[in-house]
Amino acid sequence: MSHHSDENAIYATSDSFWEVGNYKRTTKRIEDGNRLCDDLMKLVSERAEIEKIYAKNLKEWAKKWNNIIEKGPEYGTTEAAWKGVLMEAEQRCDLHMRVKENLINDVHSNVKQWQRDNFHKSMMGQLKEKKDIEDMFKKAQKPWAKLLEKVNKSRADYHNACKSERSAQNQERNAGGDSSLSPDQQSSMKVKKLQDRVSKAKEEVSRGRDKYEICLKEISDFNPKYIEDMTHVFEKAQEAESKRLIFCKDMLFATHKCLNVSNDPSLPRIYEEFHHTVANADYEKDLKWWSNNHGVNMPMNWPSFEEYSEEFRDISSKGKRGGQIPEGAITLLNQRTINDDLPEYTPDLHRISKKTPKGAVSGTGDITLTSVKGPSNHTSATSKSSDNNRHSAISDPQESQEASNPFDDEEDPHSQNNGVSGDDDEWDYSDRMVDPNKPGVPVRALYDYEGVEADELSFKVGDVFEKLEDEDEQGWCTGRKDGRIGLYPANYVEFA
Repeated sequence: MSHHSDENAIYATSDSFWEVGNYKRTTKRIEDGNRLCDDLMKLVSERAEIEKIYAKNLKEWAKKWNNIIEKGPEYGTTEAAWKGVLMEAEQRCDLHMRVKENLINDVHSNVKQWQRDNFHKSMMGQLKEKKDIEDMFKKAQKPWAKLLEKVNKSRADYHNACKSERSAQNQERNAGGDSSLSPDQQSSMKVKKLQDRVSKAKEEVSRGRDKYEICLKEISDFNPKYIEDMTHVFEKAQEAESKRLIFCKDMLFATHKCLNVSNDPSLPRIYEEFHHTVANADYEKDLKWWSNNHGVNMPMNWPSFEEYSEEFRDISSKGKRGGQIPEGAITLLNQRTINDDLPEYTPDLHRISKKTPKGAVSGTGDITLTSVKGPSNHTSATSKSSDNNRHSAISDPQESQEASNPFDDEEDPHSQNNGVSGDDDEWDYSDRMVDPNKPGVPVRALYDYEGVEADELSFKVGDVFEKLEDEDEQGWCTGRKDGRIGLYPANYVEFA
């Protein structure tokens, strides 16, 4: 209990809840609960931002290394295994973005809504819930606080009376024991007054004690009522706080559920796919691919004997690629048969020739053209006389009849379709015997390729176009890119 009667001493003279004003620690807890909601939302939002940044960094890292791997020297199934690491990163990126979204949607938004429903600020910025509990505590404590004030005052009066009594007794004792005074002087009026003072002090002590005891009895009788009222208000405060604590626990469980990615069903699949991708790396298959495309298993046009022919000593490409026409070379403008029994070279024969595998010999009479890609990028032709080649080049009677039609006499010998032109860029790609409306199979370029001949396609790494015909014996396929039909190396692409 308090030991002083002034108003300031009524508050905070003891640490007990029952002292006047000590209920304010309980009401301050309501304010703290509102602030803790803000702290929890801040905690969750910062963790969500970390998840977002981590996911973003994973995605950027995967994109960067995907470009490096695609442009690098790795190949085959081992390259696919490398990319499996990047696939895992992209899938983890998606996983952590879901964690971020779940934290915001399932935790942050719920805490914010709960705070709005349970904490309401007044115009002065004070929480309504805190003010209501404080008013209830004040109402329950006010009668007891008045009784306590009376107790403190009566106690102070009693203690002052006791102090006055003791002082009067000391003065009386000192006056009676003074040896310098005669007996007559000691019995004078002064001594009489001191004795009367002591007597009155004793009466004041007696009255103060009685009043003090009465006040204590009053407050003691009121204590049960005071305890009951204060307990009722305190239980209300406890009930409100229990709601906050339970909700906080639920939200922390929700946070645990969002962050515990080990329970996400997609996580095991990510690493199962990752393991499967790495396990699919087959060094024997990669070495065989390298040997077929860059090693000893590659096809080769081995040098063979070629008979000299004055007429077709050298056919120039008219400096198509900026090169000079070699000295002594001729440019083939038109082709006519030497033997009248054989047909002239016509666009139909040109189409038949293009149907043969790239680099193969197409027999069209006494003169046979063989296209060979050489370092000089020129087209060479070889003349052979072989009835067997002639018959093998034209197997369909209808095609044979069409091929036997000579050029029109009025046809310009310098026309683009007359035999073989010196400029490869003037070739008509529509001559190819492939249906332009034929559906193709999508393929993706693995390397850059610049078409050497006019009937070849050019493309860059990553370009996607259509494959129309399968690979021939020489390793060439027919495809369509940007509406143009042409040939391309089969080992330069993969299925898209």
